[in-house]
Amino acid sequence: MFRCRRHSDTRSQFLLALARAVARAPRDPAAPPFLEIGTRSGGSALLTLRVLADVYRHAPHRPLVLTVDPYGARPYEGAPFTYDDRHYVAMKRALARYPNHIHYMMDSTLFLAELDRLYLWIGGRRQPLERFTLAYLDGSHDPDVVWHEIEALVPRIVPGGSLVVDDTDWFGGEVRRRLDRAALAGGLRVRHHGKQSVVEASGPRAPNGV
Repeated sequence: MFRCRRHSDTRSQFLLALARAVARAPRDPAAPPFLEIGTRSGGSALLTLRVLADVYRHAPHRPLVLTVDPYGARPYEGAPFTYDDRHYVAMKRALARYPNHIHYMMDSTLFLAELDRLYLWIGGRRQPLERFTLAYLDGSHDPDVVWHEIEALVPRIVPGGSLVVDDTDWFGGEVRRRLDRAALAGGLRVRHHGKQSVVEASGPRAPNGV
């Protein structure tokens, strides 16, 4: 946890919550990938990879971890940060030793637009990116961008998996209010943990009632 914390601006208690979500995810070496949007210096992705390495210690293969971040001199919505090459270099150094990590250098809007055309080679077969075991959203914090990510990804989370949204208290808590409205309408099962919100998946359906 300490090593992961050095690469992340997320507090330890929320990294621990993410680690628990990864550890509780459905276990299967052939499980659909884990997805992270917003990688920055790679701390939370490193934590996910380390937890999977422990969970699948005796398995011949581990589930893939996909990360999505455009890097470049991009402003960080809602905070006085700007990405630069140091974040990319730190991410590559932190995650390079894990063969089950794949990075997509693009923002979530482009990734989601291309998702139905993306595929991976797994076990000698070409497999589309149709489902995810867990998704962690910590990229843009703009409420409309985050909600687009939620709508696109919730139907793709496997039953028993989850979608973790970081910093839902930003921008006046708009994303959290939308999640609560969707939960009240019966479209989502949501619980809040500090600044994080967790959507528990029961099957392929989209949020409704918002």
